[in-house]
Amino acid sequence: MLFKSLLVALSATTLALAGSPVESGNWVEDHPSFSTQQCEGGNVSGDTFSIPKSPSGSGGGAGCSNGHLRAERRYNDDYSSGTHQFGGTFRINSMSGNRISIKQTFNGNSGPYFIMGVEQGGRLYSVEGGKTIADGVAKVGASVRINTVHNVDLKRFSVYVNGKEMFRDNNAPGGSFYDKIGAYTTNSGSGDLSITWSDVQLWHRQ
Repeated sequence: MLFKSLLVALSATTLALAGSPVESGNWVEDHPSFSTQQCEGGNVSGDTFSIPKSPSGSGGGAGCSNGHLRAERRYNDDYSSGTHQFGGTFRINSMSGNRISIKQTFNGNSGPYFIMGVEQGGRLYSVEGGKTIADGVAKVGASVRINTVHNVDLKRFSVYVNGKEMFRDNNAPGGSFYDKIGAYTTNSGSGDLSITWSDVQLWHRQ
């Protein structure tokens, strides 16, 4: 009986974590449209993003200017002030590649401000600078909840992994920002990768 009660409590906690913003405040959910970007054999099928081991040679397509393997979703949630939050759960279905971006926060035409990459062994890291965000959590088959909180006015950007703050930048740049998820090879990365994102939500704080 006690075991069943613990299971119910754990399930309730997991569900609350999956659909709730982190940090206190009056969070209002946004529902932006989005576009997909596929390059060199990258494929977006619903909420699953896949890139092959090597480029297909197809070229062209949205987001294919630099020829990297890419299968991403770009949310039209552009913002330049206030506090904004992204939340989503990912699961890596298969991965023989390494050093692949799975979540980006873009700084308008300046390019990506923050890139979260994944390595073989499940390490999540900030591509710019290489700092570890969480070690060993993103293994094949594991579900991982990610929240990013960006206070543009205070220049603070935080990354939460499974509800715990694991990364913070207190000197984030100004500008206009938006969110991307999916799979994209970094300059030192390689395919392949298949990843599914679920329970993706976006909020702003009033």
